[in-house]
Amino acid sequence: MVQLPARSILGLVCLSLPILARALSSPPAGSPVADSHLICSTTNSTDCYPKVFEPTKDFQPIREGQDLPPGLHVRMNIWSGEKEARLNLPMEGEGGAIDGVLEIPADQLPTEQSIIVVPQPEDSEPKPVIPKDAPVYEAAGKITPPSPSGSGEEITTFQNAMTSIQTEARAFDSSLDDLRDLSHDIYYGLEITKDRPVLEKLVCLTLGYDTEKILARENGRDHKAANIIASSIQNNPTALKEVGDFWKMVMYPSCGAAEQSEVKSGNVGEKGIPNFVSMFRARLGKETDVGALKAKVMAISGLIKEPLIKNEFLEKGGMELLLAIFLKKGEEFDSVKMKVAELVSDNFLDEGMGAELGVWPKMPRSEAKVCEIKDRMLEDGCWEAHVEAFVKERMVDEKQSQEWAGDLLKSLGRQRTKFGDSIKDREL
Repeated sequence: MVQLPARSILGLVCLSLPILARALSSPPAGSPVADSHLICSTTNSTDCYPKVFEPTKDFQPIREGQDLPPGLHVRMNIWSGEKEARLNLPMEGEGGAIDGVLEIPADQLPTEQSIIVVPQPEDSEPKPVIPKDAPVYEAAGKITPPSPSGSGEEITTFQNAMTSIQTEARAFDSSLDDLRDLSHDIYYGLEITKDRPVLEKLVCLTLGYDTEKILARENGRDHKAANIIASSIQNNPTALKEVGDFWKMVMYPSCGAAEQSEVKSGNVGEKGIPNFVSMFRARLGKETDVGALKAKVMAISGLIKEPLIKNEFLEKGGMELLLAIFLKKGEEFDSVKMKVAELVSDNFLDEGMGAELGVWPKMPRSEAKVCEIKDRMLEDGCWEAHVEAFVKERMVDEKQSQEWAGDLLKSLGRQRTKFGDSIKDREL
């Protein structure tokens, strides 16, 4: 056995102390927490990853807090917000946003706690030059038939109803009901307005005129016909355009014996031919069904959105007709008055509703005394006098329900200012 001197043993102990101290102060080799090159999740101590992102040729997700070395190709998933990166190697077919993945240029990499703002790409292709004779763009686009449900019963019902209306078959009334239900659909509304014979029968019924076999006012047929017309063209510009192609038929419909009766009564239009306005005026005194009259006002409101029909309507005294409807006696017609006010506002006074300002009115307001004269009470300048008289009449216990009348007066006033002061009593 080798005997070491006491001085040698003491020297070995002194040399071992620093090594032992370092060993005791170091964490276990298996613990990565103290490694400054790693980041570990605060919720899962086993989930650790390098502090500096280690790129490869394939995209890998960039973890929270990782530093990115220069020269990487970075992209972000638009939907999840997750960023990925790889070595900046040219890859065929990449670039831009594809399937929700947005490529981020190197000089736009986000810094810590920054907000990513992605600029909109500029159009790389020049805008095409539109020829002067190019067709007008149709915003409505092509209207396709509804997808058949079951055995296509809806389309069959529509086709049978159209045939029944044309031929005035026994199922005429039920066919009107079917068309009234289906006309809200833009496809069926378009198909109705494309069929001239059906459209003409509907116009005649709306005006209260019988056909060869059918009485207009029996079973509410005039009411239903007006509903169908109004629904077919409401929010349906393609259908309204089709009606515009038949504007002469709409304004001068052939309604059987209507022409003879109109000529005898003196309600004739140009060259002795009755027109939509004169025919409506001739039957207005017989209108007792409030619902039917409201539906007819709504049909007129839709029809005059077509420029050619609107021009002819105004030319033939259409505003006098509307004021005559407004003056129908009886509280039961108050709702009709409101519909007339809506028509006037939507088509002539309220630009927000699509009205073309300056078309009507085209004269100053008339004095109230002028509007009391029978031959002049329906003049364009008399609207305010009649609306104010109505408001005064209903003022006692229905203040709130007549707000629409006040709105109409304000709108009329704004348009009248273009024509100066009202016409004075000297006109009397």
